[in-house]
Amino acid sequence: MLPRTSRNLLCLIVASIAIPALVALAQTTPSAPTTAPPKPLSFEVATIKPTARTDGAWKLQPTPDGYTGMDISLFHLVQEAYGVFDKSLLSGGPPWIDRDKFDLEAKFDTAEIPAANKLTYRQRADMLQPLLADRFHLKVHHETKDLPVYNLVVAKDGPKFQQSPPEHRVERGVGGGTCLISRKGYQGCGIEALLLTLRYSSGRTVIDKTGLAGLYDFTLRWAPEDTPADSANAGPSVFTAVQEQLGLKLEPSIAPIGILVIDSAEKPSEN
Repeated sequence: MLPRTSRNLLCLIVASIAIPALVALAQTTPSAPTTAPPKPLSFEVATIKPTARTDGAWKLQPTPDGYTGMDISLFHLVQEAYGVFDKSLLSGGPPWIDRDKFDLEAKFDTAEIPAANKLTYRQRADMLQPLLADRFHLKVHHETKDLPVYNLVVAKDGPKFQQSPPEHRVERGVGGGTCLISRKGYQGCGIEALLLTLRYSSGRTVIDKTGLAGLYDFTLRWAPEDTPADSANAGPSVFTAVQEQLGLKLEPSIAPIGILVIDSAEKPSEN
């Protein structure tokens, strides 16, 4: 066995060799190449021009290679771009915002179409925001106000609908959504699909407090409150229908709600 002094000297020698070698290795080993973040998708070309249609027929929807709109107002474009479909939550704008109508055609670069078709409907619609800022010089800001709302909660006896079977969980159209709403009811839909229906029928923003995740099949039949009792279209109110048919409940409340304010916009030039 080496004496203590010899052992200490040996350790110092090893350290004096190893530490510079490690430093040199760290300095000469090439670092992993940094990957630039992917460039956000955008429309390669887009045309917006006054519509020539006079029949009142309109559309606004994503397509496999872009977005298309026909006979649409800037108001509708803003609703689509920002997902604000409740008119009471959208204010401001020029006098012509809901009067003048336009046709829109926006296309992706061919190489970006596969990536674009992996986006959800909402992600695709968000891409309209920079387009409106560029062509309409649209400027907006967000505000928050405490407003009357309804909270959608699970009623005492629990929900009365089931999760969708696999055959109802198929992707439909651009964006890969599975929800199908028809006269037969809802198929392959999340609770968020119900919220919009309840917003229009109840007159208030509806907030999901159910805690129910997943996709479901259900039906909801109700009649407007002003429907005569002896009418062929008579039925329960939406509040009664939600509880009796779905096992859910609408509870009145107050909540901070986001408001989208349009500060300014200009008519687009011909392009």
